[in-house]
Amino acid sequence: MKKWTAVLLGTILVMGLAACGNDKEAKEEPVTPAAGQEATTPETPPAEDAKEEPKEEAAPTADELLEKSVEASQSMKSFAMQADIKQNIVVEGTENAEQNIDMVLDSEVTLEPMEMMQNMTMESPEGKVEMKQYITEEGIYMLMDGQWMKIPQESEQEIRSSLDMAAAGPKQQIEQFKSIAKDMKVADEGDKYVLTAEVSGDNLKELATSMMNQAGGDPQTAAMMEQMDIKSINIVYGIQKDTYLPTATDLDMVMEMEAEGQKVTLDMKMKSTYSKHNEVSKIEVPKEALSAE
Repeated sequence: MKKWTAVLLGTILVMGLAACGNDKEAKEEPVTPAAGQEATTPETPPAEDAKEEPKEEAAPTADELLEKSVEASQSMKSFAMQADIKQNIVVEGTENAEQNIDMVLDSEVTLEPMEMMQNMTMESPEGKVEMKQYITEEGIYMLMDGQWMKIPQESEQEIRSSLDMAAAGPKQQIEQFKSIAKDMKVADEGDKYVLTAEVSGDNLKELATSMMNQAGGDPQTAAMMEQMDIKSINIVYGIQKDTYLPTATDLDMVMEMEAEGQKVTLDMKMKSTYSKHNEVSKIEVPKEALSAE
C-alpha cells in the first residue's frame, strides 16, 4: 500500500511539473509571397458604409494554450508548489477496511539543476508525521522527529524517480494533457484561463497509458501502474494569461487494483498551486543537515 501511494504521488508530481520544464519548440515561419507575386491588402470599405462593431476575441483552444504553456516554459528556471492531497483507501474483506490519509506538501524546485526542498505533513490512522526533505545533486537529506539523516546512496533511486521523470522535458509530459485536449473546456476567468476535463472511456485508457509510459523508467513503478484500473480522472488546470505559466491544478482520480489478493479502491483529490516562478535561486541544504551521517 505504501508503494502504491508513492507511485501515485510521483505521477502527480510529474503532471504538476509538466508545464515547468525547458524544452524548445519550433516556431511557425511567417508566410511570404511567392516569387513574382505582390502581397495583397484588403480593400478599404467605402466611407459611407457603416462601421462594424469590433468582434470579441475568441478564447484560445486547449491545444493552443498547452502549446503556449510549453513555449513559455523555455525561460522557466524554478518555481514553488503547494499541494493538498486527500486520499480515501478502501480494502475489501478486511477489518478497518477504510482509511483516510491527508497530505500537505510545500515545495521549492529548481530545474537547472533539478533539485527540490519539500515540507510534508501527513495525517493517517497511524498518527501525524512531519518531514522536511532536500533532494540535491550532492545527496538527499531528511529531517524527521527533530533529527537529520542522509539517505544512503543505494536507497536514493526511488526518491529521485519523480524528479528524473520530470527532467525528461515538458514535450513528453505535456502529451498527458494533449491526449485529452479535444475534450477540454476552456474558460476565461479574468487574469487566467481555466481548462477542465472529465476523462472516461477510450480517452481515459489513452491518458492512463501515457502515465504508465512516463513511469517506465522504474520497472517497479511501471509494474504497479500496470495493475491499476483507473475508473475516472477529473482535471482542472489554470494558466496565467500574461505568462502562460501554470497557476493551479485540481486532480480527482478514482482507481482500483489487486494488492496481495485483495481489491483496493482509492479516491484521491489533489489541489495544487504554483508560485515564485523564477524566484527560487538555489536549493540550500542547512549546515546541520550536512553534518548528518
